[in-house]
Amino acid sequence: MFNRHWGKDRRRFQRFLLNLTIWYKVRSPEYLRTRFGDADIEATTLNLNQAGVAFLSKQQIPPWSSLIFKFIFFGADEANVHIKKPVEILGEVRSCTPYDNEFRLGVFFKDVDESIKEELNCFIQSMARPYK
Repeated sequence: MFNRHWGKDRRRFQRFLLNLTIWYKVRSPEYLRTRFGDADIEATTLNLNQAGVAFLSKQQIPPWSSLIFKFIFFGADEANVHIKKPVEILGEVRSCTPYDNEFRLGVFFKDVDESIKEELNCFIQSMARPYK
């Protein structure tokens, strides 16, 4: 079967390479939430855009799992670094593949408030470089 989209990036938003520490919690399914508990799990981003994130995690999380992410945005001017309060974003795992001794997870953000989308977009534009 021929796939006319093969080799094309069909994302609505450009991905940006960004190496950040983020935190997440498992929201569902229940058996994973019970397994991981309520503690924040630390991870490192690979790329980020308004619609989602790819990150590395030591945990294998199956597709369609629901996660809550905590991002801490910051900015800088000539003299100071400004750290903003943490923002939580709901996401759904779309892919989970082995990557060295970790797992690469691709996540789609869901039901993001417009003000948070704008804050996320401003942060990405100020900090990142385009993914090629």
